[in-house]
Amino acid sequence: MRKVVLIRNLFIFFISTAVIILSRQYTDYANLLPTFCAISIIVFSILDYIQNIKSNNLKIQKTSINFRPYVILSISIIYVVLIIQLGFFVSTIIYFIISSFYLGVKNYKHIFVTLIILIPLMYGFFVIFLKTSLPKGLLI
Repeated sequence: MRKVVLIRNLFIFFISTAVIILSRQYTDYANLLPTFCAISIIVFSILDYIQNIKSNNLKIQKTSINFRPYVILSISIIYVVLIIQLGFFVSTIIYFIISSFYLGVKNYKHIFVTLIILIPLMYGFFVIFLKTSLPKGLLI
């Protein structure tokens, strides 16, 4: 099982490295987002590998069908469509609320406090730091 984890993380590492190399060709600040994402993925794959080495839970476990990833994937596809229709921030708020409820967060206060903190941080990161324009829809 450790070989599978190693191969998976090496595959992720090489794909991310290719993204970094290819994004160098972009003009202006267009390379910042793919480079940032690829570096983040590399860091998280290294941390994942270290965590898997340290844990002894690499035994084959009985599998059962879990539909939760498919539901989240469906919600995410709808989110992408809504970004075009409603705009990035409005659709992000809707997506965050729906996915939080689906994943079991029932405390309204935590969800809305998180949104109050998250939305300005996302604006600062994408618009100010990365200098990207986010999709604008009907509402915003």
